[in-house]
Amino acid sequence: MLLTDVGLFSHLIAAVGFSALAVAALWRRDRSPFAGWLAVAAITTALWGVAFVAAATNPYAYGFWLTPAGTLRSAAWIAFLIAVLRPTWRLDDRSRSSFVIAGAVGFVVALQLVLDLRGATEAALSGDRSILSQLFLILRLTVAVTGLVLVHNLYVNTDPTGRGGVRLLAIGLAGFFIYDLNFYTLAFLLPPPSSDLFNIRGAVDTITVPLLLLSTREAWVARVQVSRQVVFHTLSFSMIGFYLIAMALLAYGLRLVGGNWGLLLQISFLFATVILGLVVLFSPRFRAALRVQIAKNFFAYRYDYRVEWLRFIATVSRTQGGRNNGAGGLHERVIQAVCAVLDSPGGLLFVPDGEVLQPIAEWNNRTMAAEPIPRGSGFAADLEGGQRIIAFDELRAGIGDDVALPAWVIANPRVWLGVPLVHLDSFTGFLVLERTVAPRTLNWEDYDLLRTLGRQAASYIAESSTQMALDDAAKFDEFNRRFAFIMHDIKNLVSQLSLVARNAERHADNPAFRADMVATLQSSVGKMNDMLARLSQRPSGRSEPHRDPVDILAVLDQAITVKRHAHAPLTLAVTPDDSGTVPVIAGDTGQIEQLFLHLVQNAIDASTPDAPIAVTAGSDAGEVVIRIADRGRGMSSRFIREELFQPFRSTKSGGFGIGAYEAREIVRVHGGRLDVVSREDEGTTFTIVLPRLATAAHQVAAQ
Repeated sequence: MLLTDVGLFSHLIAAVGFSALAVAALWRRDRSPFAGWLAVAAITTALWGVAFVAAATNPYAYGFWLTPAGTLRSAAWIAFLIAVLRPTWRLDDRSRSSFVIAGAVGFVVALQLVLDLRGATEAALSGDRSILSQLFLILRLTVAVTGLVLVHNLYVNTDPTGRGGVRLLAIGLAGFFIYDLNFYTLAFLLPPPSSDLFNIRGAVDTITVPLLLLSTREAWVARVQVSRQVVFHTLSFSMIGFYLIAMALLAYGLRLVGGNWGLLLQISFLFATVILGLVVLFSPRFRAALRVQIAKNFFAYRYDYRVEWLRFIATVSRTQGGRNNGAGGLHERVIQAVCAVLDSPGGLLFVPDGEVLQPIAEWNNRTMAAEPIPRGSGFAADLEGGQRIIAFDELRAGIGDDVALPAWVIANPRVWLGVPLVHLDSFTGFLVLERTVAPRTLNWEDYDLLRTLGRQAASYIAESSTQMALDDAAKFDEFNRRFAFIMHDIKNLVSQLSLVARNAERHADNPAFRADMVATLQSSVGKMNDMLARLSQRPSGRSEPHRDPVDILAVLDQAITVKRHAHAPLTLAVTPDDSGTVPVIAGDTGQIEQLFLHLVQNAIDASTPDAPIAVTAGSDAGEVVIRIADRGRGMSSRFIREELFQPFRSTKSGGFGIGAYEAREIVRVHGGRLDVVSREDEGTTFTIVLPRLATAAHQVAAQ
């Protein structure tokens, strides 16, 4: 490779720049435990620049040291990244992992140095296609990929609040390795490489010095954290990179066959290996096995409990469909959430149901054919009494308690674990998990986490069952409320029919009375049929009113006529408006009549037999106003505020306490309001205000 004056000047700048970085790092070594590693890497890079300058000045005397210096330069930055990541990987506590990493890095560096000494560098950079030169380029690519993976791991493992300095460091180091990756990729695919790219490397690397220098001013190292997902993806990408490099090397070997057969074999091999790599990468067995190995070799604990807990809550809380025990409901989500922790492919849920433990739900179950378990069996008693994680492999092998397993458990080796569901020390069911796709040995941490998740899942199921019971109780309560309204209406009808029966003894021979009695009986039958219909309806309280034009004065007059038989001093006064039209509202005639009957009856019950009750009606352009005033016992302001409109509260002996409440609800559904003014021992006035239907009023008036 031709060394030019541009290369000399470029690497002279690199030597000066990285020397300054080394001095700055040493000056701050008391503030950061990794400043020393940064200084070593910077000094090594500065020496690489000096070696290039010396080789450009006298290539015969110093050219030999150029490529080993480049190898040591890359190795120094890899070592710096590993030193920074060492606490998060807990390498001090994991001698096996430390040995593997150190051995791998040392082997690659040593192999590169051997190739440097054998002259493979010069051959590779001159376009030679020998095996040693190709191996040299592949090792350089391997180091570049490794550096990028470590930079990615460092950045994403840092607390987001402390990424200021790490961001600058990551950009600077990524610049090193990206440039090397591109340079050696071009050298491998399109030999020989460009001499301009080779000579300008020093200046390009020097551009990153300010970023690395600024990164030393940030206290970011203490905020580097570890993430299982990041390690998983990092290792996956690393394996992809090394896999592709290995496949490229093998493809190059096939190319040596020569001729058309060599090209055919090369293309076919590359395509097949890419497909195979994708199949392995997306294989559930491979992913599960990789997670197990990551947990065993990179972390002190198997689980990231924050991540596992958030995932569990998110899975169980996800709503699907209707009721919780339907397809894709709560029970299935509970199974899925627990299975996801251990990478189990499926599971079953059993709950107590009378004399058996009944399988009521399954998730992704393809191999377990479950049957109900009698609660009197030893296995069920062990489940409910011990409340421990059941390892079915141990029971099949006769280890532990001598428990007779169900036949479907013995016959199916895929049945793996039983997880009890305990809520407030009460057994609510248990989960059966299918065996994981990758072999997995459980320890105390797995069992503790499964017991905790079992209790949490049991609380969700118990809460769901309680909510269903409350829903059923609410339906019965709704029915009871509607029945109470019906009883109140029946009481009024009984009072009306009793009055008709008493008067019949004296006026049975009067034709007018008989006609009025028949009309009253027909009206009562109609109201009873309406009450039966309301009793079977779903809505609470009263049903929605029919929106028909109602001549409110006619309905009021009919109600007063009926009640006047029970209280003679009851009077009705109507104040006509200026238009002379009949005031009409949009609503239900039956409910409006019930409204007047309730309030008038309340006034009668609160008054002495000879006390006057005045009902007045009037209207203006937009509203109809009816007042019902008595001179009875009256009510206190506290009673009006706290009890008058509360259902099932009454001051009358034998009263239901829902007349005023029902009256207000009728007014509200008709778009009006009900006001009350009362003083104790002076009387009460109810004021009904309803919106007037102007168009209908004119139509009724015209009729």
